[in-house]
Amino acid sequence: MARTSSRTARTYRSRIDVWILLILGASMCAAIAGLVATGLQKGALPAAQAFFILLGASGFVAWLIFGTSYTLESDRLVVRSGPISWKIPLAEITSIEQSRGFARLKSGPALSMDRLTITYRGGKQLNISPADKPGFLKEIAARGARL
Repeated sequence: MARTSSRTARTYRSRIDVWILLILGASMCAAIAGLVATGLQKGALPAAQAFFILLGASGFVAWLIFGTSYTLESDRLVVRSGPISWKIPLAEITSIEQSRGFARLKSGPALSMDRLTITYRGGKQLNISPADKPGFLKEIAARGARL
């Protein structure tokens, strides 16, 4: 789903695979179980310390999930994933292709295995997973990126 953030910019959210959410949920449940076990065995202070570490880690994961997006500005693509961002001039994009094989497994700001691989500036690559892939591709082509 795309949303317009200004007159010339358009933001696309990342597609999110259910299995990623399940893994993250199971990890959080295991961490909570560890927190309870720490409280029962070692007391309140270690449990409180573990709670604040868990709270920080949970906040970071939520930032990644809700803060992964792809914004097409007039002359560049801005990719955000939590605290990290990439700014890629559209003129430097040499190709955008459906990720296949092992390329899908490369790390990147994508919360789905249904990914696009963007090649830009001297062969650098970035995997993304816009929820509205056809809309994203149409919009980026309309803004002059060479596909």
